[in-house]
Amino acid sequence: MQSAGRFMLALLLVASVLCGSQCARKREALKIRPVTMKEAAKIQDAYDSVSAKSEPGGKEELSPERREALGDLLLEKQQYDGSLLHYLQVLKDNPERYDIRYKVGVILLLSGQAPAARQEFNTVLAAKPEMLEAKEALGLTYLEEKQYPQAVRIFQEVLNQDRSRAKTRHLLGIAYLAQENPREAIRVMEPAVARDDRNVALLATLGQAYVKVKDYRQALFYLKKGHALDPKDKKINLNMGLALAGLKQYSEAFEAFRQAGDEAQAYNNIGVHYYLEGRYEDAAKCFQKALELRPTFYEEAKTNLERALEKLQHNGKEAI
Repeated sequence: MQSAGRFMLALLLVASVLCGSQCARKREALKIRPVTMKEAAKIQDAYDSVSAKSEPGGKEELSPERREALGDLLLEKQQYDGSLLHYLQVLKDNPERYDIRYKVGVILLLSGQAPAARQEFNTVLAAKPEMLEAKEALGLTYLEEKQYPQAVRIFQEVLNQDRSRAKTRHLLGIAYLAQENPREAIRVMEPAVARDDRNVALLATLGQAYVKVKDYRQALFYLKKGHALDPKDKKINLNMGLALAGLKQYSEAFEAFRQAGDEAQAYNNIGVHYYLEGRYEDAAKCFQKALELRPTFYEEAKTNLERALEKLQHNGKEAI
């Protein structure tokens, strides 16, 4: 799910998992990596082979409370295999710890194992249907696998139980955008901004939805709010560039595109807008500049330049 990104999974899920635990604190967004074969073997061993008793002469067995605390700490440090080992040992001794099973599901989802995560969340919800965090995470498994109608259904079910959940509204908006339904995305996300007007990711997604419906001024209203909070956010800057270009404010758009990527990308993006306006000579100059800045691998600008030159040649023949 590129629209949400695993950044979104990490940001939303890990914050929910660790919220309220004694080791929780302000944290950076996590980077995601898949579980390796070696780690998977350790996880299976935790289910099947780890003894609850300490071996003779070995270290004292950790209490469930201590294991949970260590699991939380390792999850926060992105050490998913170690975190799973502690959580799964707690479950081995007490399989009805559905709060722990939820955390296991989160780690599986963050590790790219959406079907396994979905199984854990369904197990939790069968016993604890009121646990909205688990239902929200269940929706994320569908979003991760690009099963957007199912994701929409689950997020709507969450909102039917609690319409005040800004995070769920944001995720539902992402799902609607993935279905090319920006107006529904706007409808569900605007109330969320009223409750959470300092959420840069939410402001960026709402701005993106307004860009999609070509309401560029309203898009800028939200995007500028996000920019004031985080001037370097790439999604904010990219959509600001699109909105400004839509208003034909090309110098400001160029700077926003540059902040979102680099100068070569900015020239290419502005060139695309010139091309769509029929300003083929200006477009060709922008694409040429992009190629000069990034000559070895900027295939997109090369293709765009060829198209612009073809249009120029065709128009020249017509004039003759």
